[in-house]
Amino acid sequence: MRYFRKFLFLGLLIPFALSAQSLLTHFERDSGHTATYWEVNDFYRELASRNSKLKYYKHLGARYFSIGKSDGGMDINVFALNEWRGKGKAALFKKPVLLINNAIHPGEPEGVDASMMLMRDILEHQDAWDDLLRSFTVYVIAQYNVDGVRNRSCCSRANQNGPDEYGFRGNARNLDLNRDFIKADSRNAQAFVRFFTTIKPDLFIDNHTSNGADYQYTLTYFASHPSKLDPALRNWLNHLKPKLDSSLNHAGWKVCPYVETKSEVPDSGIVGFFETGRYATGFAALHHCLGFTVETHMLKPFSQRVRATYDFMREFMSLIPADVRMNKMGYQTPASRIRHTKAGSMAHIRWKLNPRALDSVLFHGYEAVRVPSEVTGHPRLAYLRNRPFSKIIPYFNDYISVDSVSVPFAYVIPQAWHEVINRLEWNGIQLRRFQEETVLEAEVSYIESWESLRSPYEGHFMHHSVKTRDSTMSIRLFPGDYWVAVTPENAQFLVSVLSARAPDSYFCWNFFDGMLQQKEGFSAYVFEDLAAGLLKKDSALAEMFALRKSHDPLFAADPQAQLNWIYRRSKFYEPTHRLYPVYRIRGEGLRE
Repeated sequence: MRYFRKFLFLGLLIPFALSAQSLLTHFERDSGHTATYWEVNDFYRELASRNSKLKYYKHLGARYFSIGKSDGGMDINVFALNEWRGKGKAALFKKPVLLINNAIHPGEPEGVDASMMLMRDILEHQDAWDDLLRSFTVYVIAQYNVDGVRNRSCCSRANQNGPDEYGFRGNARNLDLNRDFIKADSRNAQAFVRFFTTIKPDLFIDNHTSNGADYQYTLTYFASHPSKLDPALRNWLNHLKPKLDSSLNHAGWKVCPYVETKSEVPDSGIVGFFETGRYATGFAALHHCLGFTVETHMLKPFSQRVRATYDFMREFMSLIPADVRMNKMGYQTPASRIRHTKAGSMAHIRWKLNPRALDSVLFHGYEAVRVPSEVTGHPRLAYLRNRPFSKIIPYFNDYISVDSVSVPFAYVIPQAWHEVINRLEWNGIQLRRFQEETVLEAEVSYIESWESLRSPYEGHFMHHSVKTRDSTMSIRLFPGDYWVAVTPENAQFLVSVLSARAPDSYFCWNFFDGMLQQKEGFSAYVFEDLAAGLLKKDSALAEMFALRKSHDPLFAADPQAQLNWIYRRSKFYEPTHRLYPVYRIRGEGLRE
């Protein structure tokens, strides 16, 4: 296998050593070109046609198919390698599954061309890849943001070195699809989520190009942050990552964690990227899938970035078969992992960086200096490539939980919130509808306070800094309302999207904003008499009111605020104002 890798790597450094029968990509004909939507489709259709059945496994083969439409009405296509083609749907997912995603940002197209070449090379050298073909099924999303892919130009990424033309970051609705996995506003995301939860991948690779600082590395990457992984999956990541780094070094690539700098330049330290569910690998982690994001450096030549992406996927895939068969060293493979989150346990929903937990990495960078700008005359940052360095720099990668919730036995959601119900169904959550009117004792939350963005972010004025007040009450449910059972498999996803305080919850993404607005009120001249009567009848309320006025001068000077204070504590105040319409069942309650 090692000699075969060397052959492939050398083949990438020189014109590809291919037989006359090999399919050539457009990148191989012109290293400054990344394939268009139509060129990718033609290539994969031909490759699938040639390999509908594999050489040694008559029930395994390749195919190319659509998983749905984009917002612009274009097919989002997937190439399946080593997929079961025999009879019986149950046999389809016998093997562990790797999913590769390309062109979520079409201006970062290295994965598109690298994946085409790698899939072809595996199929043309099945003997050398026998371990993989016996161990894994691979799905490649050829170009995810197909509308952005079609929106080609030379120049939308001013900081990037090639290719000659490439796609645009926004999709047909100008959405960044790598912020859309939870809110799923785009048809792209809706198709992706349904496909993802159908094939249930064990491993996931998302191919990108970086922005930011300049340094020596062509290849950086990060994995799903271990803080939010199931313990078994975390142990497996800790086992796999050193082997992957070693394998990439052997293939000729220095590797480094994704360079998110603490301040302006890498010398200040690198901060581990913590991806919540809006991002690809953060979404994957919520479904117990181990994700890797590849980031090649935007200033390196395009051909070099394609080679690095190819090698990352090749080395990654060459390591996996042995791990799938192993389970002897105290770690669990994805196929045999155990999920621990269950009803009654505590689940983390928010984290923050721990600045006192300092690690370090050997970093290969360039000296950063300040020089006069030819444009503004002010000092500007410049990296001196003629002054490379290798030195130890700080690495901040420890995140600590700052908010947790107790996992309920089940959630109950009124059918009126159909946008949320749709998203749960797309994510493979099993729902059951009430058949008759039912009253249940449930734990509920009131939204006490929140802050919202002042400018739209990906089509939403997101909420943050949410504070809630919990209570218990009897809730009335009607035929058609939904019972959402919590299982060890879906618990982490459910608490992340249904806990109002979670940063990527459906509440924070504005799906419940209707319940934040008070619908009834009062006219002061009418309520004055009612308020006076309430204070006379309720001495405790009158005492609290007097105390508030004596301790709060602003309140004492505001008659409308005083009347509102009494109104909110009266029987006239609507009980559903700011009542979060996702109810938690703590006991076993209504059994399924």
